[in-house]
Amino acid sequence: MKRIIDILFSSKLTVILLILFGIALGLATFIEDKYDTSTAKILIYNSKWLEFVFLLMIINFIGHVKKYNFLKKEKLAGFLFHLSLIVMILGAAITRYFGFDGSMHIREGESANVMYTTEAYFQVSKAGKDGDYVYEKPMMFSQLADNSIHIDIPNEEKGDINVTLDSIIKNPVEVIKENVTDGVNIIELMVFTKNGQERRLIENGETTNIDGTSISFNNSKNSESFNITDKNGVINFVAPFDVVVASMQSGATQDTVAVDTIAELQQGYAYKALNSSFVFSNYYKKAKKILVSGGAEAEEKGPDALILAVTIDGKKHTANVFGGSDYYANFQEFNFDGTKISFSFGNKKIELPFSLQLNKFELERYPGSMSPSSFASEVTLIDNRSNLKEDHRIFMNNVLDYDQYRFFQSSYDKDEKGTILSVNHDFWGTWISYFGYALLSLGFVVTFFNKKSRFLTLRRNIIEIRNKRKTSLLTIAFIIMFSSLSFSQTTPSAPVNDESAEKFGQLLVQTYDGRFTPLSSLTYDILHKISRKDKFEIEGKGEMDAVKVVIDMLINPEFWKEQKVIYIREKSVKDVIGITDGYASFSDFFEKDGTYKLQKLGEEAFRKKQQEQNRFDKEIIKVDERLNIFMMVLNGSILKIFPEQESPENKWISWDEPAAVAPLPDMFKVINDDLKLNDFNYASILGAYLTEVKKGNNARADEILGYIVKIQRSGAIADQLPSETKINVEIFYNKAQIFIFLKNLYAGLSVILLLLAFIDNLRTKKSKILTYALNFLIGVLALAFIYHTVGLGLRWYLTGHAPWANGYETLLLVGWGALLAGFSFVRYSKITLAATALLAFFVLMTAMTTAIIIIRMNNEIAM
Repeated sequence: MKRIIDILFSSKLTVILLILFGIALGLATFIEDKYDTSTAKILIYNSKWLEFVFLLMIINFIGHVKKYNFLKKEKLAGFLFHLSLIVMILGAAITRYFGFDGSMHIREGESANVMYTTEAYFQVSKAGKDGDYVYEKPMMFSQLADNSIHIDIPNEEKGDINVTLDSIIKNPVEVIKENVTDGVNIIELMVFTKNGQERRLIENGETTNIDGTSISFNNSKNSESFNITDKNGVINFVAPFDVVVASMQSGATQDTVAVDTIAELQQGYAYKALNSSFVFSNYYKKAKKILVSGGAEAEEKGPDALILAVTIDGKKHTANVFGGSDYYANFQEFNFDGTKISFSFGNKKIELPFSLQLNKFELERYPGSMSPSSFASEVTLIDNRSNLKEDHRIFMNNVLDYDQYRFFQSSYDKDEKGTILSVNHDFWGTWISYFGYALLSLGFVVTFFNKKSRFLTLRRNIIEIRNKRKTSLLTIAFIIMFSSLSFSQTTPSAPVNDESAEKFGQLLVQTYDGRFTPLSSLTYDILHKISRKDKFEIEGKGEMDAVKVVIDMLINPEFWKEQKVIYIREKSVKDVIGITDGYASFSDFFEKDGTYKLQKLGEEAFRKKQQEQNRFDKEIIKVDERLNIFMMVLNGSILKIFPEQESPENKWISWDEPAAVAPLPDMFKVINDDLKLNDFNYASILGAYLTEVKKGNNARADEILGYIVKIQRSGAIADQLPSETKINVEIFYNKAQIFIFLKNLYAGLSVILLLLAFIDNLRTKKSKILTYALNFLIGVLALAFIYHTVGLGLRWYLTGHAPWANGYETLLLVGWGALLAGFSFVRYSKITLAATALLAFFVLMTAMTTAIIIIRMNNEIAM
């Protein structure tokens, strides 16, 4: 036993387990890329052997705590490090065994308190004298793994029932094979329903129901049934009600077969029996229904089929169970010589202790397009346990959290009258994992303050070696490379005047959320969204900022349709569009006949549940969004710069809306005395401005722009509009790009300071140059902190609320302040031991800042 314990607690086992874990992750990535996610889950992620590796890790880490006395104060860092790994593994285990996710489907005006799991389950149910037998198992089928099912069901009457899986048929299609040994005669009817034609097969001795009408084949047990019989090759029918018969030929007359009258069932004739209508289409002799795979080329993907072998009292039966991961689990009952068993295969139903009522589903589309721009669900949360009734709005990046459940907006019904919400239930697993991450970070920082840590031991050894050899270290140079993307054109027009563009950028515009902002801000957001760039270099026009680009797009839309400015990341999407580089033009998205290349792919991607969207689907949605925003700029619909007349909501409109061509009131007549427009409206005023800009008459264009400003500030909310000072501050804020600059500065400082600090710690003699360099860089960090604070202050001033309301900016600001104070204390009190810990914290803060800035840049415009 002692030998086993020594092995379990040994550091060698730690190394072996970590190597195994790394290999497992590498293999899982390869398998997922080569085959599918289900195969990777079965073979790696959800495998018992990997769980055993994690169990050994926990035992090994606990053993290390005891073996190396990590509970001592001086070994706190090691204890935190090992404890964090144990906690993270436990958090993952809770998620694995107790957490679950799925989806909830709700129609408008209805409520739901059930969700369906993401994973498909195979379920069995059988009633018995001693209670019902219930069995369930999550099913993920793989090309490589063992997909077998082996179940023994207790059965009092005929002995245990054995259920095994014979085969799995993907997208099955039913075909009929005649003249087989164990075949039976089969009647084929084509049934007319409200959803169209439906094929119905009735085997010898069976009874089926068609729209409330019972139809039997050689089964006279039901006296109320339309009974079909075959005798000596003649097929007849008799019914306890009148049956209307009509030939399928044009102009044929109808006939009626009276009650209980035997008549011949003929092919090519339509029969109306009570509420059902059908045609006798075929008769199969000694036939058998066989399922075959429809293949990937099938027009419509249907459910998968599990072909089960059910053995009862030595006799083997077959059960075809239909379902899959995209289908709700509905039990199908089978009767095997009097033994009834129910099977299901699909997403398992889970009841929630509360319900959600869908009041309204909202789907907004881009103007002039069928592509969705956003969708949201107005719901009421109802919990009868606490008499709770609350209204909530669920949309992208706005989730509903309640009773340890999280609801995300995922998809919607084709008729746009229903919503599909993603549901996640893993409260404890998530927070325990987060706690583990926090312990790991804390242990990492504490390590650098431990005088007996391996790092400081290594540092002392290096200093001794350096002293003996009397060597010195060389500083490391560091270079930052950057590049910019340029675009070319074939037929350049005159560039937009700098002064005109600057004044146009000061014009107010109403954003999608009702905020009034300088047009300059919106144009930067537009260009970031379309191309991830702030400026373009256009041949013949020179460098163009966001405002210039938008003006030029309004003036020369056909020219910009040919410019490759729409960013595309994924090669698979590039292949669909037919381009090779990272940018496409508007024209690249359309065939010669005007067909939109992404139409079908976009519709399919939007309707998929969020967890079902793959990388290709997500890129299709992003590219479709960029294209629609580009189109909105071309037609001007995105520029809502005119106050709608007599609007109670203070709505502003663009020049392409119907209200923009309405005649303006007499109060603006003085403007037209100067402009002399035939049709005096918003559309003609902006058209006149763009005409003068295109001609190069900048003075006249500025006069017209002045008239637009007067119109904007003549409404009822003129006193609520941003002042000229606030407009100029926001334009400065946009041009300065404070947080983008800080992102690059923090990244550079983190690398340089980390290198110089290590060099300073490992040197045998202090270097004045190195000391001055470190002090200078700490000073730069102080200035960066001040600039960071100024940027947050400007954002506060412009938006009217604290920018750290969500907690992220608060964390960054406090973190950078603490870091600056720590660096100052360390440098000027000469406590070099803590310097490395501070630098580690500095790297962490840099990563957090960069991540948050990037997230904010990607979500600056949500249309």
